[in-house]
Amino acid sequence: MNILPVVPVLNASIDVKELLGTNPLRVFEDIAPHKTPYPYAVWSVVTANPENHLDCPANLDHVSFQIVVYDTQQKRASDIRQAIRKALEPHCYVTNIHPNYFERIADTNIFGRGFDANWFLDR
Repeated sequence: MNILPVVPVLNASIDVKELLGTNPLRVFEDIAPHKTPYPYAVWSVVTANPENHLDCPANLDHVSFQIVVYDTQQKRASDIRQAIRKALEPHCYVTNIHPNYFERIADTNIFGRGFDANWFLDR
């Protein structure tokens, strides 16, 4: 299975780059490196199924993934989620917006904002 082109698509978005940096873009697969500065986004594949045919092998995969933005500022986390959604929706479709997430790490408030999406990825 091919890797979803989440980072290249987001890297092509001026709005996302303004919010998540450009050197490098703070979007990571599965987990952010230790001590990554906020804000950043993490995406993960939830499921991936080949779109099988009776007469030939599958020529695309139906990939369900989720993306979550983490930030110390509640509104900015929501704004980044919206910018990411806007950049990705021409390539995939959003199926579910996550409930807002909050965690306190030491004396820092961390807000999580995310969504689930499906992408039909050519093989």
